[in-house]
Amino acid sequence: MALASVVSQFDRTVINLTVGPLKQAFSLNDTQFAMLQSVAFGIFYTLACIPLGWLADRYQRRVIMGVSLLFFSLFAMSSGFARSYAQLFLTRVGVGVGEATVTPAGLSMMSDYFPREKLGRAIGAFFMSAPVGQAVGLIAGGLLLQWLATSSVLSSGLLQGFEPWQAAFLIIGAPGLLLVPLFLLLKEPPRRGGGAQMPLSPREVFALIRERARALTPMFAGFCMVTLVSYSFFVWTPSMFQRTFDWNPRQAGLAFGTIVLIFGTAGAYFGGWMTDRLARRGHLDAPLKVAAFGFVGCGVFGGLAPLMPSPELVLAMLAPAIFLSNTPYACAGTSIQLIVPNRARAQVTALYITLITLVGLGVGPTVVGLMNDYVFKNPADIRYSLAIVVAVPAPIMFTLLALAWRPYRALRGGA
Repeated sequence: MALASVVSQFDRTVINLTVGPLKQAFSLNDTQFAMLQSVAFGIFYTLACIPLGWLADRYQRRVIMGVSLLFFSLFAMSSGFARSYAQLFLTRVGVGVGEATVTPAGLSMMSDYFPREKLGRAIGAFFMSAPVGQAVGLIAGGLLLQWLATSSVLSSGLLQGFEPWQAAFLIIGAPGLLLVPLFLLLKEPPRRGGGAQMPLSPREVFALIRERARALTPMFAGFCMVTLVSYSFFVWTPSMFQRTFDWNPRQAGLAFGTIVLIFGTAGAYFGGWMTDRLARRGHLDAPLKVAAFGFVGCGVFGGLAPLMPSPELVLAMLAPAIFLSNTPYACAGTSIQLIVPNRARAQVTALYITLITLVGLGVGPTVVGLMNDYVFKNPADIRYSLAIVVAVPAPIMFTLLALAWRPYRALRGGA
């Protein structure tokens, strides 16, 4: 499951290193590029989440994930064949639909693999795969694009006639195909916990959500702020290094990817570890408090990072910002699994993924692009757009999760 997440993150990260070539190839502005991630990928990812979550609550999750892997890998590769902006847009739609099942089905399976007292660390380990995939995408993607641009591999053979960015898409989509047989051979865990036997209808699931709305509404809204910041970081930070400090994709990918690999993975695991630690001490709202207090620090360091006068200082500020921006993910996944019956977990998780992706990917990168094009206008001033979009959501997220603490404790106490 972690490998599937790594592969999906790898694909959606490498495209962020191709801003310059894609803008040149299709005569795009920053807003149009952002729409490849926000509308093409993000909107259709969210539309697919809920029906795929419904399937995961009823049928074998390993088969659903295997088929989805095949689907998004093929569409990722087909991005390399795009000859127009419309064609590229459609391939990113396919990638988004295919990737939509990884987290809902994956978390549902993990809640059956692990007992409650170990679930936070297990989910934390699962969410470590996201920064690993992002880091691999940044580091390997930057090196791959540099190699494709400087070697003779595109002058002969199967890749002859392709641009470096096109060949990169063909190459990065292939690893997902190797995972498909592994999922089809994976053992499906027996469903455990409350509501494990009878599937819930969509009407019953939404009735359940309404019953828990005092906790779930501020939780979902608060975690939307986390993805808004995360997607803004990952879509635009490589471009910020290139525009502000004249770095090439290899330099930007290697430096930022190393930060993500070390501090992103550590932050994701820390969120799950600290949640389990506080839960053992009797804190029923542990996942929400760990997420809220950690993300405040992300707003401080992340807001200052783009404003630093040198790339070294930017990276120094990004290290704690990336650590703390990844901490809430394990907390969010754990918090939902602990207050939702088994046969509704994938659907409720899918709704959560739908909302956080719609806001995070649909709003965050697009707002940065709009500010670049229509407010600051100078491409080098992307640092100011990024600083604003990263800093503002942190206090909003803390306030929203604080509103959920008491009703969440009540639900945990009655579980």
